[in-house]
Formats: sequence, structure tokens, C-alpha cells
Amino acid sequence: MSEFAVPEAPVKAAPPAPPPLPYEKPSWSGPCVYNYRLEVLKNGTSIESIKGPANKEFVTLGRLPLCDILMEHPSISRYHAIIQFDQDGDAYLYDLDSAHGTRLNKNAVPAREYVQLKPGDQIRFGESTRLCIFDSEKPYDPEEEALERRKIALKQRIAKQRGESVPTQEDNEGISWGFTEDAEEMPEEEEGDEKEADATEIEANLDKSGDASLLNVEAEKMAFEDAMAKEKKVMLDIKLLEEKIEEKKRMGTEKKEEDDEDLDAFMSKLAKKPLQGDKSLFVLQRELTQLKKVINTGKKI
Repeated sequence: MSEFAVPEAPVKAAPPAPPPLPYEKPSWSGPCVYNYRLEVLKNGTSIESIKGPANKEFVTLGRLPLCDILMEHPSISRYHAIIQFDQDGDAYLYDLDSAHGTRLNKNAVPAREYVQLKPGDQIRFGESTRLCIFDSEKPYDPEEEALERRKIALKQRIAKQRGESVPTQEDNEGISWGFTEDAEEMPEEEEGDEKEADATEIEANLDKSGDASLLNVEAEKMAFEDAMAKEKKVMLDIKLLEEKIEEKKRMGTEKKEEDDEDLDAFMSKLAKKPLQGDKSLFVLQRELTQLKKVINTGKKI
């Protein structure tokens, strides 16, 4: 070998491999079927709108460049959280046991538990001052909303019977309802309404010695369903009364324009009682006011 030989170039070391993602999707996982995004706010002002990747079953959030949604604040972990989707198009927030945690609507998200996300939910990652508002194009489902309200009522009832602190409505924002990391091992329901099975899941977890408490919870559930049905009927009655009042007003206006009788004759007609079964405008308006008062004050129907 010649003393003037050109030395070989040093071999560059391969970049370190990224750490593996500490997450496995659950058995109920499904591809995202609705568009969604995170509206990023700073000091109350929108500074960015992040559109989520489409057709993925879950997306990763963190400081690593390979995350689906990249976040730069130093308090945010490399793999910080997951947004997981199910087969119905619902989204769930899952904190990967991050160093500084995740908050949903000002409440701490338990590590490694699925917490359902709804449009308008406020998410804060780590110690970042930026607020992320979750938004989804999934249509509003009033039955699902009623189911969530019933779940909260059941949870409050059970906590009271156990002598525990009763959670408030604010405490239940973003509640996980038992969707822990082990939820994927639970057998799926073969028959019946899955939504109804979710509503009774809390009761099934009670000790066998609490049979009396279970009966009380069931009675509370039936009372809640009955109240919901009555409230729906009142809302329908309000709608029908409003339609009747509008019709009365329209007929009264047309009659006044077409009627050429003198003032005495007109006043005489007003003094006459309405036909049997035909309520006057005054009576309809009074009934409408009473029904609206029932809804606004929560008075028993």
C-alpha cells in the first residue's frame, strides 16, 4: 500500500431508531368515517386549525416527528396521546401515561383509559397554554345524548349509595365509563341493544350483596326514562300550541280585514263563547305559557 493512499471516508452511524409506540388498538377499533379537526387557541384567539388524517383507526399526538399530529411544547411527551375511533365513528382520547398528563374540559384524563370526545370538547396537552378544541362532522344523535345523561344519573346514584362523593355534571365531562385498557378483552354482546347494555354496565359491576341497591338503581333508571318521555310530550304539546296560536292570529287578521260590520256588531261577536272544543286565543296562550314554565323550571309534569 502506498504511503500516499487516500484514506477511506468514515462510515456514518445510522440514526437511532424511534422508540416503539406503546399502544395496541382495541378490538372495537374502526376506521375514521367523519372529518374531524383540532382548533388551536392561544390567549382565546384561534391560531391554527389541524385537520386530522382520514381513514385511520387511530392517530398519534406527541413531539416525535413521526406522530400524526406533531406538538412542539417541551412538556409534551414524545408519544403523548392517542385519538382512537370506533366502528360508529365516535372518537376517544387515550393518554399514553404521559409525563405531564392531559386535561379534558379542565379535568385530568386518567392514564390509559378511553375518554369519549364530543364536538366542542377542550383538550390541553401537558403544560402547554394552548387549548385544542375538538370538532367532528358526525351528526348529532339525541338518543345518544339521552343515554349519556342516564349514565351520569346512574353513576351519581351508585356513588351516593356507596357513601362516596357524588360527581357533578362538570365532573362527568369526558367520563370514560369503564373503557380501560383491558376493555378489548371483554366479550361482545351477541343479542340486544348495545346502547342499553352500556347503560347497565355500571350496575353489573356492583357486588352481589348489593341487591337492594341494584333495585333502587333500576327504579331510578325507570323514573329517569319516564321523565324523559314526559318532557318529550311537553315539547310536542308546546309545538302544537304554537301552531294553533299562529293559525288563530292569521284567521283573526283575515277576518278583521274582510269584516265591514260596525263596531258594536264586531264587539258582540268577540263576546260570544267559542265553539265547544275550540279554545280561544287567550286560553291557548295561557296554556303555552304554563307548558314553557314547566320546561324552564324543571317542575314535575
